[in-house]
Amino acid sequence: MYNLKINRTRRLRKKLKIAEFQEMGFEYKAELAKAMDDAAQNAMIEDFVNQVIEPRGLVLGGWVHSGFVSKNGLDSATEEDRAAVNQWLAGRAELKNIEVSALMDAWYF
Repeated sequence: MYNLKINRTRRLRKKLKIAEFQEMGFEYKAELAKAMDDAAQNAMIEDFVNQVIEPRGLVLGGWVHSGFVSKNGLDSATEEDRAAVNQWLAGRAELKNIEVSALMDAWYF
């Protein structure tokens, strides 16, 4: 976490992605309700990206069972983004035990 007692220049804070330049994201985890073949998992990820990730300007690192979501570019994911991802995952019958973390620093977690 950023130590406020250390005086750093704006340029250095930007390079380190701290203080006013901090970027937030969140993790998700889920279990498959039943075994799925690769084609079905690919189709689900494609739906996830097309229906939630890209329309909200987010990026995803991960797969069906877990991943990290952050904003595309120099911005932070929001609570609304987090809620949209949680709602989409919860609406899928193929998934169970879904957990979406609180927003966290995307660079230093």
